[in-house]
Amino acid sequence: MTNTRRPIRRRLSARGSAVIAFAIVALAASAEELKPAATICAPYYDELQSKGKVLRTNDKGSPSLLPIDASADRIRAAIAADKPGILVETVFFLPRSAPAEPAARRGELARIYGLLRSFSTLEGIQYFSVSHNAMRTLYAESYRIDDPKTRLRLPDPPSPLPSEIPAEETLFAFQRDLSFGANVYSYVFTGNPGSVIAEISNLTRMSVGIIPLVAPKALKMRLFVMPASDGIVFYTESDSSSPGPFRSRLEGSFANRAAALFAWFSAKSAYFLPR
Repeated sequence: MTNTRRPIRRRLSARGSAVIAFAIVALAASAEELKPAATICAPYYDELQSKGKVLRTNDKGSPSLLPIDASADRIRAAIAADKPGILVETVFFLPRSAPAEPAARRGELARIYGLLRSFSTLEGIQYFSVSHNAMRTLYAESYRIDDPKTRLRLPDPPSPLPSEIPAEETLFAFQRDLSFGANVYSYVFTGNPGSVIAEISNLTRMSVGIIPLVAPKALKMRLFVMPASDGIVFYTESDSSSPGPFRSRLEGSFANRAAALFAWFSAKSAYFLPR
């Protein structure tokens, strides 16, 4: 009896394993399916298509442009915790032909992740300065450092392999911009199955000349980049818990810096995004 039952048990076990393996493969394939921008940005998609970008500003601390995806909940929770006095959101859309194969889509996401942490490539990018009413250099210096105290300059990390995108990592950068001077920032990167998030916070006091503007850790900026089936959704959110008397200046600065970052992303990603 024992001998006759063992093969049956092995056959059942093999069948069960096959079912489980099939379920895992189906789940992975489902996670890698790309949604169209019309779904990801449904509430404001028409405006995005007609204007090329969507901008919202409020003082309620409640985001209204977050892309529709579970991974964006991290940003929603972070904004709620910040309780910002000013919140500026911008969404851009970069059309491109999506890679056909899952492996190629994973490779694309890894290159996007790598681009977002290539701090040195931000040096010299231009933005429209509200105070000067002209195009101006945003970052005169921008590079990765080892630590906020020692500030030893480091090279940009290489793009990760598609199978090795970090779930979360914190890097530090020194950036000197022509409006707010030299400051140190923390960058927290989160790699999700279908998106990349970068959360940026100032670790030093930001000033305009000798006038203190934003206290340490009082300014936050978050980037949410999500490949869609018809392009790349690029969301930015900037907020401050202490806008003070420079509120209107911060609003304009946040929006224009978001536009500069999208222009940088568009130019640099042209090397690896199919069009």
